[in-house]
Amino acid sequence: MELPATDVLLDLFLAAQRTFGERVHAVGDDRWSAGTPCTEWSVAQLVGHLIEETRWVAPLLHGHDLDSAGKIVAGARSLPVDGGVGADRAEEWDEAATEAADAASADGALSRTVTLSRGASPAKDYLAELTVDHVVHSWDLQRAIGFGSDLPGELVEFAYGMLRDVGDMSGSGVFAAPVDVPGDAPLVDRLVALTGRDPS
Repeated sequence: MELPATDVLLDLFLAAQRTFGERVHAVGDDRWSAGTPCTEWSVAQLVGHLIEETRWVAPLLHGHDLDSAGKIVAGARSLPVDGGVGADRAEEWDEAATEAADAASADGALSRTVTLSRGASPAKDYLAELTVDHVVHSWDLQRAIGFGSDLPGELVEFAYGMLRDVGDMSGSGVFAAPVDVPGDAPLVDRLVALTGRDPS
């Protein structure tokens, strides 16, 4: 899938952040230890994963290499990735998301190259991958807490287009093998099925 124009991609990323944040703030006090469709993670661990991932955005877009970016991320961490609940966890999400949004919105940020574990990568590719991850994990979180609103259609379309072109990713260890769903299933069901999640 060809990536959209930079301004459109930025809007999608910011919308994906907002979508995930809405669900973080909807987590009830009794739901942080609940399981999620990511079977190895509780709600608190899932949110912690996205916080950690989002904290890398600003230092990487500012040109830091992995080592220096990692030190910045570690210095910002006050709750363990796999713990921390309630208002503290939600507040950490808000702080991380704001820093990432500011960095991604800076002039020229998405024309840069970032240093990832796989090597140098265009910043636009990095932001697109983050957007997909936010969309999929928003679905995980809303399933785990019974959040009532659907994912925004434009985010589902973008994420589906990105993952459909990649194909079976089970060999990467990132996702399980795709789940079979009818060809006329809702697009969001086909999206999560590509990641090995059962939408039923």
